[in-house]
Amino acid sequence: MKKTNFFYAAGLMMVCAFGVQSCTVEDNAVTEAMNAQLKSAPVSYNYDFANAGKQGIKINKQNGNQNNGQAFYAWEKADKTDSKRTDYKGYSCTDGADLWLPAVCHIWGREEIHKIDANGINITQDRQLAIDGLQAGSKVQIFYTAPEFTEKVSLKTLPFGSWSAWVGGELTAPSDPDWNEGASSGLPYGDGSVIRFADLSQYAKLIVKCTEGTPRFLFNRDVDEGQWAENEAESHLIDNTKGGWSAKYFTSEEADGVTTWTVDIAQMVKDKGYAHLHSIKGANWQNCTLTSMEVETLPATRQLVWAIGDGTSSDGPGVVRATATIGGVEAVPGETLVPSGAVIEVKTVTPAVKGTGYIVLGVFKKMAIQKVVIENAVN
Repeated sequence: MKKTNFFYAAGLMMVCAFGVQSCTVEDNAVTEAMNAQLKSAPVSYNYDFANAGKQGIKINKQNGNQNNGQAFYAWEKADKTDSKRTDYKGYSCTDGADLWLPAVCHIWGREEIHKIDANGINITQDRQLAIDGLQAGSKVQIFYTAPEFTEKVSLKTLPFGSWSAWVGGELTAPSDPDWNEGASSGLPYGDGSVIRFADLSQYAKLIVKCTEGTPRFLFNRDVDEGQWAENEAESHLIDNTKGGWSAKYFTSEEADGVTTWTVDIAQMVKDKGYAHLHSIKGANWQNCTLTSMEVETLPATRQLVWAIGDGTSSDGPGVVRATATIGGVEAVPGETLVPSGAVIEVKTVTPAVKGTGYIVLGVFKKMAIQKVVIENAVN
């Protein structure tokens, strides 16, 4: 038995000695195949921006995809292998700090949208957030906060005209109001006959800046030729120049030659059920100059919105568009909202032969991205 083992071992050594080159080649091929398999194996990432900010961790910002070679947005030019776009910046941590942010970069912010602190990525303007390294079956969760906000829009952008009923209904005869913003006029805005109107019921305030005269606001005429009355229950018009009970809706403040008038639309809607602005005239038929007429929206909370996925961004060699469901519903570009913590499940990456996929979401000013969790990503 011992002799047999000796000759077997010796023979094996001779075979390896004469065939060492072929053995090494085969081993190398196996090793490379295993490395490739490991490299493409799905992994999970937890980008905890809030905790990184709390720990004071230095966060790297890369221009384009210089870290993990996914050729982020390489469709910009089809012959590129790495676009290195300067309008997107990726986030990763310094070595040894990947407890909060992995060294591999899969999160990209459009231009300078952020500062990072204990709240996470603070969104400083409406931009986009992109996530790459995805494949069919990948799941993404984005945890964020979005405080209430208001916006101001020009009164000129609101529909104006004849309506199917005095108190409500659809706009049946759209028309343009008299509009004399910035000009001295007895009728800076609206319908001099106090019939047609703009419905402001979905707004919080009307804010008007005046440099000449006193504006006369006429709201909520609910019968033909309806007039203001001292008894509120008998009134068929709201008129700020009459004082009395109407005064509760109107305030004014003067500074540097400009008087700012504010109409409390929310309170008017609470009391009357609606707010229909017929016209802004000059008080006592005198000319009035209004330099700005805006409405302010009611406080609202924004959510992330699914931004793209229409197949137009699939020319490059590295990342291509992905389709996904959110709460089991197919995501629609520009329409589907993404609540904080909602599971985004990637369904397809088209065309799959080109590499891994990306998603892009619209983010809005004053949001803070606290954490992004990616499951089944490609390293």
